[in-house]
Amino acid sequence: MINKDTLEAFMSIVQDKIINFADTTGKPGFAVLKGEMQEKFDALVKSQGYVTAQDYQILETLATKLEARIDNLEKELAEREVK
Repeated sequence: MINKDTLEAFMSIVQDKIINFADTTGKPGFAVLKGEMQEKFDALVKSQGYVTAQDYQILETLATKLEARIDNLEKELAEREVK
């Protein structure tokens, strides 16, 4: 699903971060790299139309509530038509 340009851009980011990481030493550099890579990866994934599990659960809850509201409105409409 990832097109060639997007994949190349991601690989370029990874390569740049690895080079920068190699130039720095210590665990704090790794933590920074991990955080930055996670942000970039999340942005890439979202740009391809995917959502996080948390976002999916929120959307699923909203969809369930909307379906319930629609069912109630259809029921009320049917009751009004009977009268």
